[in-house]
Amino acid sequence: MKNALNLAQVAHALERIRTLLLISSALVLSACGGSERTCTDTDAPYVQAREHPPLQVPEGMSAPNRSEALAIPEVKASEAERTACLEEPPSYFRSAGTVARSPEEVVASWAQAWANREADAVVALYSTKFQAPTDTTNSAAWLEQRREQVATGPVPDSMVEDLEVEPDGTDRRIARFVQNFGANSLSKELILIREAGSWRILEERVSEVK
Repeated sequence: MKNALNLAQVAHALERIRTLLLISSALVLSACGGSERTCTDTDAPYVQAREHPPLQVPEGMSAPNRSEALAIPEVKASEAERTACLEEPPSYFRSAGTVARSPEEVVASWAQAWANREADAVVALYSTKFQAPTDTTNSAAWLEQRREQVATGPVPDSMVEDLEVEPDGTDRRIARFVQNFGANSLSKELILIREAGSWRILEERVSEVK
C-alpha cells in the first residue's frame, strides 16, 4: 500500500513538473515580441499563462537541481501590455537595416534569394535610388521585370563565383562576379551604396555573356 502511494505521489509530482515546464515555455514565448505583429489567437495557451505557486516536492523525494534552470526575466505589466506577440520569426530579408551587412553578404543574399525564387527578397535588396541599366526602361519597370524573371525565369546557382569587391568611395562599392544559369554564365557588376544603415544595389550591369 505504501509503495502504491509513493508511486502515485511520484506520478503526481511528474505531472506537476510537466505542467510547470509547459507554463515556463509559454511565458518565455509570450515575453518575446515586437512591433511588427500582434497576437490574433486570444485562446493560445501562452496568452492565457498565469503565475503558479512554487513546485512542492513530495515527502521522501529530493528537490530537483535548479542551478542550471532557465531564468525567466520579470516583465512589468505596463511593458507586457504594449508588447506584441511574435508568432513567427522575422524574415531575414525584411530586416530594418540597423546593422550594415557587408557588400559580400548582400551579394550572397541576392544570389540565394534568386535561386530560391524569392522575388520580393531580391527586389528588396535594390536601392530606392536604383538606376536602370538602359535608358529605354525606367527603374520601376525594370525592377518589375526582374521580379517576374526571378519568379518564373531560369534559376541561377545559389552561389556566385569569383566575387571581388572594391571600394569606390566611403559609401560605395563595386562587386564583380560570375553568375551561372546552368550551362550559361553571366559576368556581372553590381554598384552598391550604403543606404539606411545597410548596403543596397544602385546599379546592375552585365559586362560579358559566355
